[in-house]
Amino acid sequence: MANDLANAAPNPLQRRDAEVLIGILAVLDGVIWGGSLDEWTTSKVAERLVQKGLLTADHNRNDVHQALDDLNQRLRYAVGDYDSPPPSIA
Repeated sequence: MANDLANAAPNPLQRRDAEVLIGILAVLDGVIWGGSLDEWTTSKVAERLVQKGLLTADHNRNDVHQALDDLNQRLRYAVGDYDSPPPSIA
């Protein structure tokens, strides 16, 4: 999925916006992984990942963690932290 340029967004994202999103994803992943986020909010995050095909419907907390990490790594690639798209671990 990360290599599929045909699915790239049609307009660029400002670097600062991407950097803020990277930080937000890291915090969100941490509170979900640590069990600090309420179940309703956690399920809404997971539901959105499922809707966009980034997570299977039969997911568990580890899968949510991996999906958020993969998304974060793709954003980091977008801002230039990596020379090539990172592969998904999942």
